[in-house]
Amino acid sequence: MKQVKIMEDIVKQMEENIGLIIYIILGFSLVLAVVEFFYELYKKKIDKWRLGEMWASFSVFIVAQLMEKTSTLIFVGAFILVGELIPWEIPVNIWTTVLCLILVDFIYYWEHVIEHKVRILWSYHSIHHSSPIYNYTTAMRVSFIDSLITWVFYLPLVLVGFHSYIVTLCFLLVLMYQFWLHTEIIGKLGWFEKIFMTPSQHRVHHGSDKMYLDKNFGALLSIWDRMFGTYQEEKHKPTYGITTPINTINPIKVHLAEYINIFRDIRKAKSFKEAWNYLVKPPGWTPK
Repeated sequence: MKQVKIMEDIVKQMEENIGLIIYIILGFSLVLAVVEFFYELYKKKIDKWRLGEMWASFSVFIVAQLMEKTSTLIFVGAFILVGELIPWEIPVNIWTTVLCLILVDFIYYWEHVIEHKVRILWSYHSIHHSSPIYNYTTAMRVSFIDSLITWVFYLPLVLVGFHSYIVTLCFLLVLMYQFWLHTEIIGKLGWFEKIFMTPSQHRVHHGSDKMYLDKNFGALLSIWDRMFGTYQEEKHKPTYGITTPINTINPIKVHLAEYINIFRDIRKAKSFKEAWNYLVKPPGWTPK
């Protein structure tokens, strides 16, 4: 009963302070980014080119924040609406919350895989991968379109009965966990990597090297990659970015680069099927 009361209080606090929770996550992220910046400054890694790429990532983050109210309304609002419509609900306690967290992480893995395999979804996710450097500003390089779409993947958890705010809480926890992965400062972490995602494993994910492409999709747990054959250990420092660099630090161009590429490919398509394949086939697909 005590556990149930604690979880009910958490739900109530989330209902009243969902915006505050998001800002706490943003504040935590910015603190890490500032600490890392001064460390890189101390190590003399900062130069004009690196500053430019860091600014590009931060400015993309600012653009995304301009849409934050709308995306939050859609993301959380959809969960609440569906939660109100279904007549059943899974009890809220510590164990069901842990289960929800694991399921959110599992869904995130497959969402992430699909975003790499379906080009129209890669169009917004590629923004996050487009930086040729890797630090905490890279974690901020996320399209504002992301939150307008990704909520659909997690809606089934509300449909089966998980409380809408518990699903949101678990998603935010997974999101917050991912931020610390975007750094070169932290090396390999031994046994911890057998279960959880680490900076070393996520550096691989951001590598454009052939052996690193489409590997390590996990967010919180690394077990999904090991189970489904997408795990790759970090063997050498990755070449960060995408296979065809966008070569721009203009935040608008960073956002639009892949959409422009898709538009150009569709324009040269010789049939509707070919045009459709440019949208739904993996990035790099070309007609035979």
